[in-house]
Amino acid sequence: MKKNLPEKLYDIIPSQQSMYLMVKYSFSKQLVQIPISVTVERDLDFDVMTKALNIEFERNDSLRLRFVKDGKSIKQYFLPSLRVARAPMKYFRSIEEQREYLDKDARKPIRFDKDECFRILFYKTANVGSGIYFNVSHMIMDALGSIIFFMDLMAVYQALMAGEELPAPLYSYEEYVQQELQKVSEKKKWDKHEKWYREYFEKGGEPIYAAVHGPDFLEKARIKKKNPDLRVPAAYNPIYDKCKLVQGHIGAEDAAKIFDFCRKNSIAPESLFMMGLRTHCSALNYRTDDVFMMATCSKRATVKEKRMSGCLAQPIQVRTIIPETATFMEGLKEYTSVRTQLYRHTDYPYISARDMSREMYNYSLIQGPACMMFTWIPLPIDMDLGFKFEFKFHDLGRYFTPLYTICSPDPTDKGINLNYMYRVKLSRDTQIEALHSNALKVIMAGIENPDITVKELLDMCD
Repeated sequence: MKKNLPEKLYDIIPSQQSMYLMVKYSFSKQLVQIPISVTVERDLDFDVMTKALNIEFERNDSLRLRFVKDGKSIKQYFLPSLRVARAPMKYFRSIEEQREYLDKDARKPIRFDKDECFRILFYKTANVGSGIYFNVSHMIMDALGSIIFFMDLMAVYQALMAGEELPAPLYSYEEYVQQELQKVSEKKKWDKHEKWYREYFEKGGEPIYAAVHGPDFLEKARIKKKNPDLRVPAAYNPIYDKCKLVQGHIGAEDAAKIFDFCRKNSIAPESLFMMGLRTHCSALNYRTDDVFMMATCSKRATVKEKRMSGCLAQPIQVRTIIPETATFMEGLKEYTSVRTQLYRHTDYPYISARDMSREMYNYSLIQGPACMMFTWIPLPIDMDLGFKFEFKFHDLGRYFTPLYTICSPDPTDKGINLNYMYRVKLSRDTQIEALHSNALKVIMAGIENPDITVKELLDMCD
C-alpha cells in the first residue's frame, strides 16, 4: 500500500464495482472513461476559468477522489484539497484538427490506478470560440455526473465574470459513498432484493441474444457448440473490443413531438427510445418477442442527488417480452413497469445480479443476453447561458458490449443526438444506420397512432 494515506479509506461502492469489473478484464484499459467536450460560441477568459476550476475542486469532491490497491482489493480516499496553476491550453487552427486531437486523447486510457482520474484541456478554435475538454474516469464520475460538473463549472465562471455570488454548492459525494456502504451491510434488504431478482430472471425462462447485427453470430455459435438450441453466444470477448462511433440526429420538429408525447402520457424518453430500438432488434432476430437490453439508472431521484456529481449510476438489466398483438402504448407501459421495478432494486449491486443470472443459466464470463447498453442523458434542452454551446461525446475506441447507445437532447438546435458506439467485430455502419432509421420510424409511427400493433411496427422494419 502507498505510504502516508489518510485514515479514511473506503471500499468502492456498487456503482463503482460495475465499472471496475469492466476494466479489470480489459486488455485496452480504456473502457471506463467518459471523454466529453463543450464548445461555446464566444471567447472564454481562461484566467477566470482557471479560478473557477479551482473553486470547482472545492465544491465537487468527486474530483478529489483517488484510488489505491490494498492487497487484492481496491480502496478509495478523498484528497483534502486540489489546485492547478493553470489547466493545459491549446489553440486549434480548424475543427478537423480539434476533432483529431480530442479523439486521439479520448482513446488514451485514464489511469485511475496511478492517480490520474481525469484530464482537462481548455482550447480555442478558429471561427468557433472556446471550449473545455474533459476526459474522466467512470470510477469517479458517471456521464450525468460529468454534465453536472460542466454546468456547475460554467455557473461558477459566469458568477465570477459578473461579480455575483457563487451558485449553491454541490452536495458531498463522500457522504453518498458512506451511505451506500451502509446499505450494502443491511442483510434483510439484501435478501429481499436477491429474492426479487431470482424471480425476475426465472420469469420467461432463458432469454435470447437479439442484436443489431442479426442472428448470424448466434447461428455460427450454435454450429460451433453443436447446440441448435443455444440462445446466448459469447459476444463479450475482451480481446475483440474495438469500437467505432456512428452519430445519429433527430431534428427539432420530431424531437418536439417526442417530448410532447412523453409529457402528455407520463412516459420517460428512455422507454420510448428503447421501444424503438428493441422493435428493430426483434425484427432482425426471428421477430422474437423477447429482447434483453442493459440500461443505466442514474440513481438521482432526490433533489440532493441531482445536485451531486460522482459515480452514482448503475447498470440495470431490462428484459421485456412483448407479443406482436400488443399495441405500441402497451409496449411502452411494459417498459415503464419493468424499469420502475428495476429502479426499486438498484441498491442490489449489478455484479451480484449478473452473477446470479450467470449461475442460473450456466453462462461463461463472456456470455450475456444483452444486445446493447442504453444511456439517456437528460440535458436541459432550454438551457440559457447567454451564448450557444455544443456538447460532444467522443469515441472511446473500445467497449465491452456489442453496442452502446447514448441518447441526449441537443441544446444547439433543440433536437436529439444519438451516439452509437458499436463493436466492429460484430456490426457494420450500415446496420447501425438501419437501427437508427427504423427506431425513429417506429417511434414516430407510435406517437402518431399509439394503438398501432407491434406486428405492424415489425412489418415496417422488415
